[in-house]
Amino acid sequence: MSAYVYILFNKPYGELSIGVTSNLLLHMHELKNQISKINEKEFLTNKLAYYEKYKELEDAIIRKKLLEDMTKEDLISLINSDNPNWEDMHDKILKIWDDSLKSNNIDQTT
Repeated sequence: MSAYVYILFNKPYGELSIGVTSNLLLHMHELKNQISKINEKEFLTNKLAYYEKYKELEDAIIRKKLLEDMTKEDLISLINSDNPNWEDMHDKILKIWDDSLKSNNIDQTT
């Protein structure tokens, strides 16, 4: 089972929130629509700045703990290395999912 470590933000260089999930697309959907009992801080920081994918949940949890020990400046540097314009990567993961469905000829309407 895959797992993801992610960093959320409210505005560039603003508040950051680090988390882990087994389904990044669903988690982001829940955040964007505030339809889950998710940590209130995540509702306030509901833009996806950065994520990493892991094969095992345990590895993602270990990485999350390492990220939580980093300074905000180090986290900002990590985000800037992958997402220098601080775009909400939610649209990117939606496109990856959509492209994956299309390449596998999966009907999204059923």
